[in-house]
Amino acid sequence: MQHVAPTHYDCMGFHTQLPNGKASGSMTINSAGIEFIIKDQRLQIPLDGLHVSIGGASNRLIYFEHPLLDGWSLYTSDRRVLKDPHLHQLPGVSTLLSGARTKHWFGWGLLATVVMLIVAVPLLIVLRMDFFTGLIAKKIPVEWEQKLGDSAIAQYQFGKQMLEDKEAERLLKPLVDPLVTALDQSRYQYHFNIVNEGSLNAFALPGGQVVIHSELILRADSAEELLGVLAHEIQHVEQQHGVRNVIGTTGIYMIASAVFGDASGVLAVLSSAAPLLLNQSYSRGFETEADVKGFALLQKANINPSGLASFFEKMVAEEKQQVEKVVDKENQELARKALQFLSTHPASEDRIKQLQQLVRENDQHINYQNLQPAFTELQSAVKQFVTNTQGESQDEN
Repeated sequence: MQHVAPTHYDCMGFHTQLPNGKASGSMTINSAGIEFIIKDQRLQIPLDGLHVSIGGASNRLIYFEHPLLDGWSLYTSDRRVLKDPHLHQLPGVSTLLSGARTKHWFGWGLLATVVMLIVAVPLLIVLRMDFFTGLIAKKIPVEWEQKLGDSAIAQYQFGKQMLEDKEAERLLKPLVDPLVTALDQSRYQYHFNIVNEGSLNAFALPGGQVVIHSELILRADSAEELLGVLAHEIQHVEQQHGVRNVIGTTGIYMIASAVFGDASGVLAVLSSAAPLLLNQSYSRGFETEADVKGFALLQKANINPSGLASFFEKMVAEEKQQVEKVVDKENQELARKALQFLSTHPASEDRIKQLQQLVRENDQHINYQNLQPAFTELQSAVKQFVTNTQGESQDEN
């Protein structure tokens, strides 16, 4: 048998004869047995009858027991001892070493899993933000959405020139009723508002509040263009895009807690989210979803769905024309902001192409509703409303 040089290991000993009952020392293992030197005590025991075990915090300590070690407790924290070739002559030590390795790797595996969860869960939420906000939004009571929308519209209307509610309802009802009726069991009550604003824009708030700028109505070439925009806005409400935007601002860990059953933090944020809703923009995914579902809503309402694409085309062309007229870059940005619908609902070439593709794929030569007379009446009334409010403003000055 090849001779193996003994190895020295640090150890600890406990016995009543030691100062304070304990002392550090060293141990040497050879083919004959183990020698412990603790202070002035020298203990020699044979390998025969030796029992080795693992314990302590995180199983970091290796204990040695033997009938000859009466009253002694001895251990080492040097885990190299488990690989000592002399100890491997003992039955069970190899199994002990294998078990120690298993526990060691299990501990590291558990730690790695915890770290991965800490990193991966927030990362997953970020990458799939739209999906998770959709899950949480479904837990929000419709009454909360309505209160949020009502609060936002109340703040928005302060200092604005709004067309009187009854008049706006009378003018818009024949145009928007087909869209609202075509919704499948909507849980929202829609209210459409007209404001005297010289920018091309419309926006929707949670709960069913929709605001239409007067300039959008006056510049649309047909009822289909206006209704294309409104179908798009209605789908922002139906798909809870505004609420989901607010939820996305609450922070990853609050979203994670809401996913797992606690939505109280999100509800608290919603209660003060009106200013955010009035200045929000949507993700590309939300805009695409509103386009596609808005297109389907127009079809179901028997309204020519090509209006939204033609409206976008016109707006993009006008934006380019206005920006090209302005040399100064700062004023170019102001010109872009004047077309507010494009700044809050960016009409990229891809979106226009997608809508045009939907029109081609669904061109069934249907006899769509003729809503032009109602649209003409609306445009005339809004034009008069704008003229009257401008006159009032001049008189006040």
